[in-house]
Amino acid sequence: MAGYPSSQAVSDIGIIGSGVMGSNLGLNIADKSYNGQPFHVSLYDLNAEQVQSVLATNSSYSNLHGFGGQEKLKDFVGSLKAPRKAIILIRRAESLEARGLRFLGMGVSGGAEGARKGPAFFPGGTLSVWNDVKHIVEAAAAKATDGRPCATMNGKGGAGSCVKMYHNAGEYAVLQIWGEVHEVLKAYGVSGDSQAKLLESWKTRKGGRYEGLLASYMLDITVEVVKIKDSESAGGSNDGSLLISRTMDKTDSKGTGLWSVVEALEAAVPAPSLVAAVLARQMSMLRAERLANSAAVKLPSAQTGSWTAEMEEDLFWAAAFAIIASYAQMFQCLRKMDEKFEFGLNLPATIATFRAGCILQGFLLEPMTKAFEDNPSLENLLTAFGPEIKEYLPRYKRLVSQVTRETSVTVPCLLASLDYIQTMYLPEIPSAQCVSLQRDVFGRHGFERLDKEGRFNAQWPSLQQGDATITTATSAPTGK
Repeated sequence: MAGYPSSQAVSDIGIIGSGVMGSNLGLNIADKSYNGQPFHVSLYDLNAEQVQSVLATNSSYSNLHGFGGQEKLKDFVGSLKAPRKAIILIRRAESLEARGLRFLGMGVSGGAEGARKGPAFFPGGTLSVWNDVKHIVEAAAAKATDGRPCATMNGKGGAGSCVKMYHNAGEYAVLQIWGEVHEVLKAYGVSGDSQAKLLESWKTRKGGRYEGLLASYMLDITVEVVKIKDSESAGGSNDGSLLISRTMDKTDSKGTGLWSVVEALEAAVPAPSLVAAVLARQMSMLRAERLANSAAVKLPSAQTGSWTAEMEEDLFWAAAFAIIASYAQMFQCLRKMDEKFEFGLNLPATIATFRAGCILQGFLLEPMTKAFEDNPSLENLLTAFGPEIKEYLPRYKRLVSQVTRETSVTVPCLLASLDYIQTMYLPEIPSAQCVSLQRDVFGRHGFERLDKEGRFNAQWPSLQQGDATITTATSAPTGK
């Protein structure tokens, strides 16, 4: 195994962790160069055999150096050129900096393939560290269509981790939306192969002003998922059945989606699509309860009609608007977190890094980036798609109405996204007026008026005179 004494510093950067992400990221960086010189990378892991395996598999890389085992940690540190730079999974910026260590928290998106070929990076922390590693990270990052690397300094402290957290929340929502598209198609009897052909055609389909509006990585993987056949390698059999029909209907999670929506709710940022995606996963995990419920109570039989070209067009726009609404919520959350924690976030620059390499990559990020670059103070991303909303929102509403009436499909993100669009663009919400006064009735909480400033209370004569019936099930006895 390659190794260096502490006096021989040859590597431009070190990576602690030689698993799938660490090893692929190391190989990605080792493939790149700066000023004509290839980067040297030191790879460290407590598991010496794992490091040895990576080196043996990639023996042609003379600029990849491995250190395995606790006794090799000092050699790993010594192999790094000053100022020493290492990528390490750690979340304690303040405690590190108090000990004189400069910290750069950096989210990475793109999975193992992205790590190897070029992911999106979301750094945040100490600016001087970014200046030291910027040329390495930008070289390893995916490049957008305009050539810009998908990496930018997001701000101080935990800015990078926050961006990655809301990237993941958006990922939850968009994956759920494509899952709901599949569920609608299945409910109307569209076969797996036919679903794949339809969704494949959406990659180049024009939507409003934009060619290929829905082209994206997550659409790509959905096409693969709906058509792939079961196999022995997937734990099944090679009998021609669809793998998706034999997949357990339970979607697990690692917690970033939940963390994101909790932070959003605590900061009073409405993010119904992100919340709906988390809840959808949670409900899917309660399979035993769902089976017991379905045995106890049979839902009314669905009267499903036939699938039509008109419905396909409606579903296209339902998916498009639901995805755009999810992104809008994600970006509003980032704005609020920036305000709350004073990251110094440059939202247009951050959005631009989502355009390639990461799970969210897709065409929609291009007009979204441009919208915020043209107007960083844009009130809400949905406004940038105003012409499409005016012309095609009725199709979205018709689709949701039809499928909920004719089938028993579960479409929480489609419903939540439609509600977000309608609520956030209504000048007046009658239900909010009603609830404001209800709160004043029972709690004297007060309300605001449209015609003058201040906070007011109303008199409620029927209650004050004791004419209203108050049940003892929910209230203290009235003495009457």
